[in-house]
Amino acid sequence: MAKAGEGDARWIVENRADGTNVHNWHWVEKNILDWSRQRLTELLGDLQLINSNAVSLRTTGVETVTGEAFINNRKNKLIPAYELKVKGTWTGTANESAVSGHFELPYIADENADEDPEVTFTSTSGESKESTVAKQELVKHKEVILAAVRSYVQEVKAGGPLKQGSADSQAAPQQKPSATAPKDPPKAAAAATAAQAQQPRPKQQPKAKAGLQTITLTERFYARPRDLYQCFTDVGRVQAFTQSPAKVEPRQGGAFEIFGGTVIGTFTELQEFNRIALDWRFKNWEDSAVSKVVLEFQEPAEGTTVINLKHTGIPESDRFGNRDVLDNTRIGWQQQIFHKIRAVFGFGL
Repeated sequence: MAKAGEGDARWIVENRADGTNVHNWHWVEKNILDWSRQRLTELLGDLQLINSNAVSLRTTGVETVTGEAFINNRKNKLIPAYELKVKGTWTGTANESAVSGHFELPYIADENADEDPEVTFTSTSGESKESTVAKQELVKHKEVILAAVRSYVQEVKAGGPLKQGSADSQAAPQQKPSATAPKDPPKAAAAATAAQAQQPRPKQQPKAKAGLQTITLTERFYARPRDLYQCFTDVGRVQAFTQSPAKVEPRQGGAFEIFGGTVIGTFTELQEFNRIALDWRFKNWEDSAVSKVVLEFQEPAEGTTVINLKHTGIPESDRFGNRDVLDNTRIGWQQQIFHKIRAVFGFGL
């Protein structure tokens, strides 16, 4: 190690009299609790959880967000640290009776960022039959709340309020016009410009739709292809592992809806026990956004089935501008579908 004052001048970080933290070499800790309160209020404060003939329920606000939330930055490496407790309100109707209450997420933490947090529901409209029905439906449709929390977690991983500043800092400075440039272009240049303007412009080719993304996954199960095929074509099995209402019509053009309509699809191809293809979209995507899902079932050894998933045409953002659609979709397949199939039916390896 060089002695004081004998360091190589080429090193990025030198002693700075002005105290500047060059390239964030030292740890910088930013408190993002206020930003977290605002973001979680936006994500959780007005969600339609279920809207059927018998039951209609939605969140109506976030009352408190307590705990702590920071982002540490060193050498432009962002490390989030947060432990939060969120409490909000819900309201609606059950069997034509008004119901209301609170929802609570007691522990949203960075150490459990890859797992969904616990969600609890309580009633403030008494212990009537309608309140009991409402709380049961809330538990069935908590996936809507969990999806919003996943959005917050992904935004924090990406830098939260810090990522906005980083994008601005990379913008190229605009060049100022030269002070010596002539005010009027030469006549020859002006004539050439006029002649060029009169020439017919070539037709522009339509641009390919940008921003669409793809997920490919390979999952192994201790089961026969028939068993796993039925997990996507039998409504009873679908409702068993999703633990929520579903609509499954296993025919070409038939409907496929899971998690109470959070995912909406249409069967486009069915090869019994071999292949399933669907048009697939999430309810919070833009109305025009429809992706393609292909599930292929192979049995390399008797009693062991491999599902090859290819999910194409996934948009970069949802209708609210959240740009974590790809991550949430991948996590949904891994944790809410494949993991739950293993756990509920005992197909794990």
